[in-house]
Amino acid sequence: MLNRRYYPRGDTGEVREYLESLRKNSQKKKAAVKLDIDIQTLEDFWPDTLNVTVRMLKGWEPLKELKRRFEKIQYRIFFCIKDDDLWLLSAYEKESDDTPRNELEKAFKRMKEVLEKQS
Repeated sequence: MLNRRYYPRGDTGEVREYLESLRKNSQKKKAAVKLDIDIQTLEDFWPDTLNVTVRMLKGWEPLKELKRRFEKIQYRIFFCIKDDDLWLLSAYEKESDDTPRNELEKAFKRMKEVLEKQS
């Protein structure tokens, strides 16, 4: 079982704020519920992701991407695993088939900080 951590300090961060903003948006509240379930599934069953879509990012290892499509919107959360922690690094709504390079670079930089930090 993994512990959920939000970049940068563990208890607060961009992904937590993003999920909270989705919960407050009446049109995206159901998407937030689905993302919460996906994250909980990762915490409880990693690496057996069951019905959660996770993509390994070739060339950006060990960065991973949680993928959730809901009502024509593609939600993405970048994450990594360190010891017993699931680090949620960044989140965005994907508008095209390509992953924006700036989002990848931001998440990769954050992942390196998390992995290099002494426990």
